[in-house]
Amino acid sequence: MPRPKAFDPEHIVGAALDLFWTRGYQATSFDDITRATGVNKPSLYAEFGDKAGLFRRVLERYHAMLRAHAQVMLGGTGPVRDAIRGWLLSFLPSCSGAAGGRGCLSVNATLDAAAAADPAIARMIAAYRLEIERLLARTIRRGVASGELPRTVDPRAAARLLLIAQTGLMVHARELPSLAVTRATMLQALRVLDA
Repeated sequence: MPRPKAFDPEHIVGAALDLFWTRGYQATSFDDITRATGVNKPSLYAEFGDKAGLFRRVLERYHAMLRAHAQVMLGGTGPVRDAIRGWLLSFLPSCSGAAGGRGCLSVNATLDAAAAADPAIARMIAAYRLEIERLLARTIRRGVASGELPRTVDPRAAARLLLIAQTGLMVHARELPSLAVTRATMLQALRVLDA
């Protein structure tokens, strides 16, 4: 009869999320995770397979959190301009100043050669980004249809540009830009809705 687990896998995923986000995929080892959680390597391997397997679980959790946030911000029936502005500006604290120094775990993984080299991780990130782009495009389409946004706005192109702006700001976050500079950049990106 198998022994019951002496640890909660979701606790490990949470601890690993923090480590991967702070240190990066390549710089985080199973030894680091063992030290942070008190769970030995054989147990980690038995539960997650390898570091990439654990990282995939971490990304699933992280993307689920961002997906839920986007659904709340963009999935309503209120004014489209306010929804999109609120969604983009909600990232202001995480992409400016000292608090923004970690950037975005998903964006960081895209830039990390070891993470990007894993096809499963690359597919997860691409699928997540496409989902957010489609949600933005659907929201913009609703604004165009209602007359809130000009008919000249291309929903798909505008959604892609907003997502690229948000991603770029997360990369730029490592340089610890000021809140004012980041906010001004976000407001400029939102002008795509006036095309």
